[in-house]
Amino acid sequence: MRTTHRRGTEMASRKGFLGTEDEEKTLSAPTMARSRGQLGSAYAPGAFFTFEGGLGACISLPDFSTTVDDAPIHAVTKAQIILRLQEVWQSWFTRSYAVGTGDRQIDPRQCLDEALLKGATVAPLGADRLAFLSPLRMGYAPAPLTFVCNKCRLFRRFESAHDLARNIDRLRKTQCTTADGKGHCQWRQLDVIFVHWSGEWMPATPGRWEWDDRKNGLQLSGEECNVCGKSDFKLNTDSPRIGQWHFYCANPTCGHKRSDEWRQNDLFTTEMFGDTANKRVSERRMEPISYRASSAYYAQSEQFVLFPESEHQLIAMLEPQRQSELAAFIGRQFRFGGGELTPDEMKAALLAAGKASEWETYESLLRMCDMARGMGDKAPLEMAEKELKKLIDRWTTSDPPLVQPRVALPPAIKVQLAMRSEYTSRFDPFVLAVEHEALTRGKLSAAPDGGRAEFVRFNHLDNDLAPKDADEKAAQEAKTQHLMTKLGIADLGLIREFDLCRFTHGYTRVSATPNLEKRNQLMSVRLRLFEPLRNGKRPIYVVTQGNEAMYVRLDPHAVYKWLQAVGVVDLPDWDENGTVRLGGKILEVAQPFGRYFSLLKEDEAVTYRYV
Repeated sequence: MRTTHRRGTEMASRKGFLGTEDEEKTLSAPTMARSRGQLGSAYAPGAFFTFEGGLGACISLPDFSTTVDDAPIHAVTKAQIILRLQEVWQSWFTRSYAVGTGDRQIDPRQCLDEALLKGATVAPLGADRLAFLSPLRMGYAPAPLTFVCNKCRLFRRFESAHDLARNIDRLRKTQCTTADGKGHCQWRQLDVIFVHWSGEWMPATPGRWEWDDRKNGLQLSGEECNVCGKSDFKLNTDSPRIGQWHFYCANPTCGHKRSDEWRQNDLFTTEMFGDTANKRVSERRMEPISYRASSAYYAQSEQFVLFPESEHQLIAMLEPQRQSELAAFIGRQFRFGGGELTPDEMKAALLAAGKASEWETYESLLRMCDMARGMGDKAPLEMAEKELKKLIDRWTTSDPPLVQPRVALPPAIKVQLAMRSEYTSRFDPFVLAVEHEALTRGKLSAAPDGGRAEFVRFNHLDNDLAPKDADEKAAQEAKTQHLMTKLGIADLGLIREFDLCRFTHGYTRVSATPNLEKRNQLMSVRLRLFEPLRNGKRPIYVVTQGNEAMYVRLDPHAVYKWLQAVGVVDLPDWDENGTVRLGGKILEVAQPFGRYFSLLKEDEAVTYRYV
């Protein structure tokens, strides 16, 4: 029987594999070669894997070498990552903590890594406590260090890789106790581990973690047979159901079986509950699974679009302290006008900006309108008025606007701005509006770079994508335009380099979301950070890459007709010939989903869910 007053270190930590005497060796543990994308996700620290050939299970560890592979990203990108991390941590905690009831209180430590908590409040780590790394190298160690003889079922467990290395010869020379009594044991690494939604895992062991009220500490009970007192066990793995495997005493004169199935309690949760642990058994119980199972490890990653430096000022409008700028942008973007500008106001603004030629163009178009109106010539009048409107639109929507438009946001939009914190970045309509404008300026409307356009429309092909024959090219473009019109697509093309940033910041086990249902109860899933590096900082693994991407923009008129046909209950009135864009009207009825769709309930069809 073993008792401890100290929380056991998780096996994924560096000290869990090479004992304290071998700390220096840990710092030069072997590293594996994989792609950056793999190392930053499927092979991130805490993940179980096996090398090619399937011989030997291992667990990933942070690279503790003195050389740090800093991610080649700008300060603006780091700031975006930190903003998203703060949102993730707070959102995760809120959802995980909410499963508590009056009869079952949730400890904040059940929800988030302790490094992110200050009492019952989330205390996000700042940039000075984070290391933004390019996942070029990842350490690893063998795990689990548990072995079973294929013939006699004898079980052996080692505390660390150092312990295994020191005793490997003795393990190999262990005499097998099968009936024929010949030869040594044939060992296989046990591929089953115990995992818990606290993010902890344990190798198989005959003992079970409990709380000792008398000694006020943790106790690993059952490491010796409670009949004969021996400490050698065998493991019966005959059942196809892992949960029904069981240990029994290896003493040939005893063979006592403690239970028909093996069970383990989570050390972290047991210690946290303390003297109430025996009343909350279901929350402590671990799950026996194969280390290959997906539920053994979930890397927690986020992804966002990277925009050119020229558009960073636009993205900066999303910062909380710049809400007035964001409101003005939304007003201009969706044409929420506060009344038409007078000619005198426009003239004064243009002359002050040194754009006298723009005003001369306006006066010229105005004279054309007057002339056509006087002659009663309808077609030229409509054409001149259309050009006049386009000119004013360009003045008021350019960046920065040549003429500041009058903006009057509807009350519903102001309410949406005030409740932005209830949206997550992925579904925040204001973030999406700003990012789309940044994409438009940086890619869709960007000037060709060295002869190659950043964006190629499929109904206006460039030389690289078009057929060589001019007639064939024209026919293909015409057919594409015809199909786009039928499908309700206003714009369709190829973005040659669509830059993305993906970062992995931690992991969970058993569930990828903040809670799961287990034994008719909702359990809080703990989001774990990766182990600190030698400098004490927590690693964030960042991968940036440029991919080709398809861009599709739907025709708003077709979208509105479709929403009418669907019959959404809150479809806003929209004047298709008016100035306000459909996106602005939809923004008025937007609804937050919740980061993990926690706010989505089965209900009547509403507009924002469909678009």
